[in-house]
Order: sequence, then structure tokens, then C-alpha cells
Amino acid sequence: MMRARIPVAKVAMNTLRYFLPPALLAFSIAAPASAQYACTTNYCISSQSISFQTPPGWPAVPVETCCRTHWGALPGAIDWSNGAPIMICAGGAEYATSFPNCGDPQNVSQAFPLDYERPTFAIGVAWPNAKDYRYEMQSVPLVDGSDGTCAQYSSQPGQVTNWWVHELKEPKRGTYVFTAAVSFQKSDKGYYAVLNSCKLSPPSSPAVR
Repeated sequence: MMRARIPVAKVAMNTLRYFLPPALLAFSIAAPASAQYACTTNYCISSQSISFQTPPGWPAVPVETCCRTHWGALPGAIDWSNGAPIMICAGGAEYATSFPNCGDPQNVSQAFPLDYERPTFAIGVAWPNAKDYRYEMQSVPLVDGSDGTCAQYSSQPGQVTNWWVHELKEPKRGTYVFTAAVSFQKSDKGYYAVLNSCKLSPPSSPAVR
């Protein structure tokens, strides 16, 4: 077990494809302008994988094909050789093109701003793939797990989908944080992510003065 919408400008970040040695990647993984902002709107979403368990032979295993995604901010200390960490990412409802920000067990993702009216966010899973020396972040399909904590956030509970979309009900002003534990199961198409221990923490109450 390994532990560990308001885009301002659509920067060309197409799935973070690089042909650079790992030593230079730290200078290449730059988030678009929209991902750099703290929560300056009424509602924001951050995300984090609290733990992850990869299958035997990872990362040299088949993984189900998912959506090509334009990424926002990523955590540091990515281990490309071991395909780690497995991240949970949060963005707008149009997940693949909204520059979602990602978080891992050591880092909560940067806050992603949501709409004022009917604030809705999307949740996805991503991992760093260095296959054939092509360093890129890849989305992986996901499904809610057997503990039942994630079904309420899934758009299609019990089914493997590219990402989930969830609307905040009676939202509180500030940043929500979505967390979950990630493991993998295999289908005839390859491995997909399974989320358990899902939790959506509301914004902290302001200090009383």
C-alpha cells in the first residue's frame, strides 16, 4: 500500500505532455492563471486523496482509457517512475476542459472557484504516467466503492464513469474539501479507480470575535 467556473485564460496545457527528463519537469508543470487564485468567490472546492492502493505491477499495467484532460495545479514531488501519487482532482462541471486542480495524501489541492448560482463541481482521479518517456498526467475512470460513502457524489452510482458531478445544496460561503481513499479494480479494458471513505467537508465557520 502506497501512502503517501471561472477560468481566466485557457492556457495550452493539453494533458501536460512532455518529452523532458524528470529533472526539468518541476519547471514545466505550471498551472494556468485561473488555478493560481485562492477562493475569491462565494464558493470553492478543493480535493485530496487520503490514501491510495495500486495493483501489483503498477505502473506497468493496463489502465482504462479516459478523457483527455486540461490540467490546473498539481502537487509537487511527483514520482513518475512509480506512477505516484494517485490524485483526486476537482474542477467545474465540464471537468476535462475546466483545468481541475489535484491533491494527494500530502497536499490538498488549490481551491477551484465555483459559480455563484447553483455551485456545481466535478471530481476525477489522475495519475502520472511516464510510459515510453512521455511524461503526462492521465485521467482514469472511477466508480463508487462498496462502503457506500461515495454513491451520493457519483453521477451514476455503481457505474464506471469518467468523472462525477455534484451540486452543493444550501451552500455555505468558503471552500469545501472533498476527500476519499483510492484503490483499483480491473475490467476487461484495464484498471479503473474505486473510491471509498468519501467525505465533503464544509467551509470552516468564521472565528467569533
